[in-house]
Amino acid sequence: MPILQANNILRKFGGLVAVNDLSFSMEKGEILGIIGPNGAGKTTVINLMAGTLGVNKGTIEFKDEDITKNAAYIRNRKGIARTFQIVRPLENFTAIENIMVGALFGKGDKLNEARSSAQNICNLLNIKNVNKHVDELTVLELKKVELGRALAADPEVLFLDEIMAGLTSDETWELIDIVKSLQKKDIAISVVEHIMKVVKELTDRVIVLNKGQIIAQGPYEEVSENKEVIAAYLGEEE
Repeated sequence: MPILQANNILRKFGGLVAVNDLSFSMEKGEILGIIGPNGAGKTTVINLMAGTLGVNKGTIEFKDEDITKNAAYIRNRKGIARTFQIVRPLENFTAIENIMVGALFGKGDKLNEARSSAQNICNLLNIKNVNKHVDELTVLELKKVELGRALAADPEVLFLDEIMAGLTSDETWELIDIVKSLQKKDIAISVVEHIMKVVKELTDRVIVLNKGQIIAQGPYEEVSENKEVIAAYLGEEE
């Protein structure tokens, strides 16, 4: 059974239909890629699944429970976490303190438990400058802190919104290896990316969005040869 499922979800912004009658599911331990041109609705889908936005129509189920009306913090505590396209660190906190916030509010840890959990995550993500304030961190370190804060909630479903954007090739491969290691923990991971080498390397399955609807789905090798996908998206790539 899917761990997370969207059933005919619809989201409008005034007269603009951002997500249109969309249905998809995620399985434990799989990495699902979500790709599509700018404005296709990818980040809106993450916002709807994580609870940052509400649906106008349709339902969302997590482990067979209807969570459509649950607020974002409730979904987070149930086991759904996400990163943001633009990293959002707490500016006056250190790297490890930012990650502790995820454990305190996402998992309900006590302070000493949160620090222990955050240190373990720093070790997992190879964050060495744990006591540096976020304004002293590199782009890669900030991306790791963003990921670490999501992981601190101990999620069963994790959405990564263009987490590789702005990184060098070596940094990108480092994060690819980290995401692969998370898959071994049986987390269902959804990756929204424009970098096709990341999608090809990471994903078990891909859904392609255009104008808020799925135009193709399947393994990357299959969808990358789909004529509609090429016309709508891949044909735009250099």
